[in-house]
Amino acid sequence: METLKKVWNWLLGKTTIDEKIKETVAEVKKEVAEVKVAVAEAKVAAKKVVKEASDVANVVEKAAPKKKRYYPKKKAAPKAEPKAAVKK
Repeated sequence: METLKKVWNWLLGKTTIDEKIKETVAEVKKEVAEVKVAVAEAKVAAKKVVKEASDVANVVEKAAPKKKRYYPKKKAAPKAEPKAAVKK
């Protein structure tokens, strides 16, 4: 009888562990599913951010002033000084 009790307790102990493992596996599967959904949402959000950033970059590029060509200022021709009146 003693051996039967030991075997019964051993089996009972195994089923409790198995049930705990099954519960844990079920919880992990739920969490994995939630994480997959969150990652998918994050991926969509990241794509939207990239699209918006490229739109902003395009607007900034179009709004930026065009580079002006540098034309050096022409130097004014030296003015001819009037000839001094010659006094005699």
